[in-house]
Amino acid sequence: MNNNVFIVDDEKEVRESLQKFFLHHQFNVWVFSSAQRYLEVLDENIVGCLVSDIDMESMNGLELQAHLNQINCIRPTIFITGHASVNIAIKAMKLGAFDFVEKPFDPDVLLGKVNAAIESSKDKVHVLNQYRLLTHKEKLVFACVVKGDRNKNIAEELFISLPTVEAHRSKVMKKMRAKSLPELVKMSVALTNT
Repeated sequence: MNNNVFIVDDEKEVRESLQKFFLHHQFNVWVFSSAQRYLEVLDENIVGCLVSDIDMESMNGLELQAHLNQINCIRPTIFITGHASVNIAIKAMKLGAFDFVEKPFDPDVLLGKVNAAIESSKDKVHVLNQYRLLTHKEKLVFACVVKGDRNKNIAEELFISLPTVEAHRSKVMKKMRAKSLPELVKMSVALTNT
């Protein structure tokens, strides 16, 4: 089941209210009172959505998102705040937040946004898991192939033989489960947006 939601909020009432709401809608719910607690147990292999307050002590939501970006965490984030401003919303979106909700909010609207965020991340998680199966050399060949380089150029750039390029290229297609070059390019776009 991929219906996982991670709630980070320093207000106990908000945490408990959101927890009850998402449990009622058949979600697995993890609740954290701070960004630091969330980071301590972060498991990126669990597909889900982070719902985080922005205004928190010690590490706020924007700082949390910046840290998640540094470690290449692709779990989507929806920010909630009671003190919204256009500047904060813009900063959140520039940091890669999936969405932004002002308190008080309609829980059903939040539910729709969380479902959309989880759906959007499933493909990215799948592509990233496939990419992690590639060896270092295969990743280099992957990068060259999606740039449009020909096998001969790849061989020269990576100082390997043409048959070796062809073998790596074949393994890349197989491990990434790509049926065509355009599909592989589409996967590379998903990786660069993570």
